[in-house]
Amino acid sequence: MMVCRLSGLIIGVMLFVPMSGAEPITESRIVPGDSCATSGCHGGAGLNRGAYHIWRKSDPHAHAAATLTNGQSSAMAQKLGLDRADQAKACTACHAPMKQVAPALLTPAMQQTQQDQEFTCANCHGGAEHWLLSHTRPEYPREALEKLGMRPLQSAYQRANSCVACHQNLTNDLMMANHPPLIFELDGLMVEQPKHWREGADFSHAQTWLVGQAVALREIASLNQKQPHPERNAEREAVVALLDASESGWHFERGADLVSVADAFAQKVSRQQWTVEQTRRSMSSLMKNRAALGFGSFPEVPADQRMRAVGHYAERLALALDRLNQSLIAAGEKAAFPEEALDELFRAAPPPKSFDADVVENFLRKLEALAAEKK
Repeated sequence: MMVCRLSGLIIGVMLFVPMSGAEPITESRIVPGDSCATSGCHGGAGLNRGAYHIWRKSDPHAHAAATLTNGQSSAMAQKLGLDRADQAKACTACHAPMKQVAPALLTPAMQQTQQDQEFTCANCHGGAEHWLLSHTRPEYPREALEKLGMRPLQSAYQRANSCVACHQNLTNDLMMANHPPLIFELDGLMVEQPKHWREGADFSHAQTWLVGQAVALREIASLNQKQPHPERNAEREAVVALLDASESGWHFERGADLVSVADAFAQKVSRQQWTVEQTRRSMSSLMKNRAALGFGSFPEVPADQRMRAVGHYAERLALALDRLNQSLIAAGEKAAFPEEALDELFRAAPPPKSFDADVVENFLRKLEALAAEKK
């Protein structure tokens, strides 16, 4: 697919550096998912033992390829000049990535099952050929394990990089073909998935949300450098405004490389120990800010796209307040807002293309009502 960073999804050559002095193995190939699903590993009972079955039965990624055979996908394929969406690389790169993995990156057992599996554990976790032999050994250092081919996903930054390519980027041709809009919000995406993993004691919804927004901005800015588009430009400015209002340490000066600034900020936040006080500070600052929702907002955006930028900002603001509110609850704190009031704000934020002066006025009313409900 013609997106900015496909490496987050499609498996490339992975380096293996063994602990001994042996010659490096240049790739850790992909094994069938059931190699990890034995009763003593991720397929049985107990802690992390049912992970494979949770993913296989309930995770939406396992069924992503099914959407390529519906009428909407057929209509988009026709506009793109493609015969079939389920056979086109522009579509399968995200919806059925195993179709594009080179045979050399598959073990013999995986080569036999590749045609029957459009999406596997490896598309997020990487090739497990070498990992299988060593990852259960308690004496094996984690930094050494991370060289065995599987992708580390412990931090918010690592997770965002693995997901963002297919959950944020739409090329100009896909936008013209009426592909549904994408909005990358890492914490919300993770909450929607049936968990086949455990979070660490220091996990923070607020931190995950913020890292996800910075990585989303990096991708939007990067793709817009390669394929400028007025709608993507409006979205970029909306996310910049959201981070500006978050009081999270974000700082961007016009003229700087936005891609590098956003990436560095995402890495910085991902390394921090996030606190309840930071969550409250960001929430309070976002609630008070009205600059991006007022008359004359987004002067950097052409006049015919300013309302769309306001729509992107409102959409992401509603998501931000929801995730920050959830972060307080998860930390054992009292929720800042009742769920009913947040639902009203979400309903007041239709897709950005639908925003006009009346929609903005209604959104502001709901935002004021939410502020009045603040506990």
